[in-house]
Amino acid sequence: MQKRSALIALAVSGLYLLTGSVESKVLKAEINHSEVADPVEAKLLPGQFFDAANLPPGATGDSNNWYKIPKWLAGTWHKDSQTNSYQFNYVTGQEDSTARTVTAKGNGVWGTQTDDQGEIWEFNPAPYVDTVDGGTDTIVQLIRSSEPLEASGARFVKNTLDTQLRVDKTTGKIKTVQTAEQISTYTIDSPGVLKRETSSKIFGHDGKPLMLARSITYENKIAEYQPRDTINGKNLKSLFQQYLDQNKPVE
Repeated sequence: MQKRSALIALAVSGLYLLTGSVESKVLKAEINHSEVADPVEAKLLPGQFFDAANLPPGATGDSNNWYKIPKWLAGTWHKDSQTNSYQFNYVTGQEDSTARTVTAKGNGVWGTQTDDQGEIWEFNPAPYVDTVDGGTDTIVQLIRSSEPLEASGARFVKNTLDTQLRVDKTTGKIKTVQTAEQISTYTIDSPGVLKRETSSKIFGHDGKPLMLARSITYENKIAEYQPRDTINGKNLKSLFQQYLDQNKPVE
């Protein structure tokens, strides 16, 4: 869905609030979670004063990356609820398979531009940073990467890796830091209904796993795909043409 519209942690029932130049251990060829994550940069650890200048170089949202999506995924989808189906706590070893359905309303838009062959592409600005007002804290979310693992006529799988910092508004100090790897699998459940199965693995700032959580969401299509030429002041039509020109196959 539109990656900037919601925080991933909301899907992980409170452990992780809610998706660049830092390499991760994300598995590219298999649809599996990483066993560990890279430790968070020293200047972004709990107890440090938060300074945007300490964020990884290149995390500005200025990347001009794109990827294709299946035509059946393109459009605007609406969800009303989410079912959290599984949790495993790596620290305590506790497992919970009780299904809990919670209210989770929102719209998501898939598809940004169309090429000359009629293929639909999604704009991917990662790495970038989102900032959210969390009451007494400021939530800084660094989306490090967002990329497809599989795209076919039957399903679409996407991997997102992001790091979240909770910063105390009064002191300016970082209170907590966690990294999340989210793997979402999209399929058509029935005409006009999209099924999204999400697996989220949460890591501490040292890269060690804390929790694994899974959820299922059904989303109804409320609008057909329309190309989007601008988002947040960016001329996406021009950026897309630049991307195509720079990635022409070598003859």
